[in-house]
Order: sequence, then structure tokens, then C-alpha cells
Amino acid sequence: MLVVAGPGGDLILLLILAGVAKWLIVTTGRKGGSRRTTRSRRSARRSSRDTTGKAGEACVAKAINRALDKRTYTLMSDITLPAGNGTTQIDHAVVSRYGVFVIETKDYSGWIFGDVKQAKWTQTIYGHKSRFQNPLRQNYRHTKALSELTGIPHHYFKSIVAFAGDATFKTEMPTNVVYVRNLARHISGHKDYIIRDDQVPEVVSTIRDWAGTVSHEARKMHVQILQENRRPAAPNANPTCPRCAAPMILRTNRRDQSRFWGCPKYPSCKGTRNVA
Repeated sequence: MLVVAGPGGDLILLLILAGVAKWLIVTTGRKGGSRRTTRSRRSARRSSRDTTGKAGEACVAKAINRALDKRTYTLMSDITLPAGNGTTQIDHAVVSRYGVFVIETKDYSGWIFGDVKQAKWTQTIYGHKSRFQNPLRQNYRHTKALSELTGIPHHYFKSIVAFAGDATFKTEMPTNVVYVRNLARHISGHKDYIIRDDQVPEVVSTIRDWAGTVSHEARKMHVQILQENRRPAAPNANPTCPRCAAPMILRTNRRDQSRFWGCPKYPSCKGTRNVA
């Protein structure tokens, strides 16, 4: 026990106690701060993963705006359209007399393996392999949705998949799959007139009108469905469909024998989930 005697003893004791209290607060704060810092770092990593796709889309928009004449090419980005029981989202559409270029952006690193006919493509990075949906098939559905909704003939649409990031194709790239650095050159390489100049503004307006029919709530739901689809489910998990909540069925892709969860209401509901 500390005993402080003398006229100033009480004051000295109070100062000592105050110092101890300050030390405890600082020490506790450091520990709490460390935990908060760890949580912040984890949150930052999650945020980075969530925004990678957006960064790739911004890179595409920048490349188009910088290299293509705005008097000839009209860029529309982040187009959400009604489709079946839900919605579909298109990264970019470039409308011109040479057609409507529908662009699907992929922001990947590592090596990419894939061809037109494969249902799944493969990414290899640091020795780890992962598979993802053939983006050409994904984008074909986008062009079909645009054509069916707007009444614009399907042959007006040109599907392009643009890879951002530092991915490298280790198989021969399909002719309409390009790196972002070559995207503008690929688009400007189309020289055949498909749409009359006086029809171009009508095509732009029609696409924008249809995109305007999707509410903010529906757009949010679309994002949630995409996030749910990316979350793999174990073979014995018996997950529910991210679109209609029906118990899903484990199915086999007839092309490559890969397994996936599918909605039992297909084709009226096309919800799928990957298998862990």
C-alpha cells in the first residue's frame, strides 16, 4: 500500500492515481484499436473484392470515351433490363451505325483457358484453379434480351468480352474476346453500315427507355442475386434458389460433366448456384 504523508500528500496521491488511469485507458485503447484495425483491414479486403468488377467497367468506359468519336459512338453503361422472372445487367452498350456493341467486362488476373464451345472457362493464378461461366454465352443472353425487349433485330448486336486487369490467355482468344487495351480498335474495325444514321438516336432512346422501367429496388435485388450465385453450396447442402426460393436440384452439365445446383422450375426460372 502506498501512503503519502504531509500537507501535499492528497494531491500527490491523486496525481499518481490519474496517471495510472491514463495508462490503463491508453493500453486498452491500443488493444481495441488493434482489433478495430484488423476488422477494418478485413472490411477493406471485402470491399476491394466487391469493387474489382466496377474498376474493370470504369476502365472500359475510359478506353471507349478516350478513343472513339462521340459523334459516331454513343456509350451506355450499367444497363439493367427486365428479363423473365427477374432482371439482367449489361456492363456497356455502344450504339453506332456499325451496330450495337454489347460489352461484358471481366477483371481477372493470372492465366485464362477457354474457347467458344466450353460452358466453363478456367482461371489459374498462383497454382490455384477456378472455373467461371463462359462469358460469351453470358453475353449472348444479354444480346437476346435486348433484341426481344426492344424489337431491334438481333443481327444489329455485336457481342464483345473485354478482359481488364492483367489476365493472359493461354489458349487462342476467340475473335470477339479482347483485352481492354485493344477494345476501341476492335470496335472501330467494324466498317459495314448496319443502322441508318437517323435510326441511331432511336436505338439509344429505346434501350434507355427499357432500362428506365427497372426500379431501384429491382436493381438492388439483381445485385443480391449475383452475390448469392457466387457463393458455392456444398453437394449435400440442399440450397434454395436465389431467384424464387425453391429447393434446388443437383444437376450435371452435359457438355463438361461439371456439377451445379439448378432450379427445379427451369426453364421458367433459371436460378443456379455453384457447387463448393
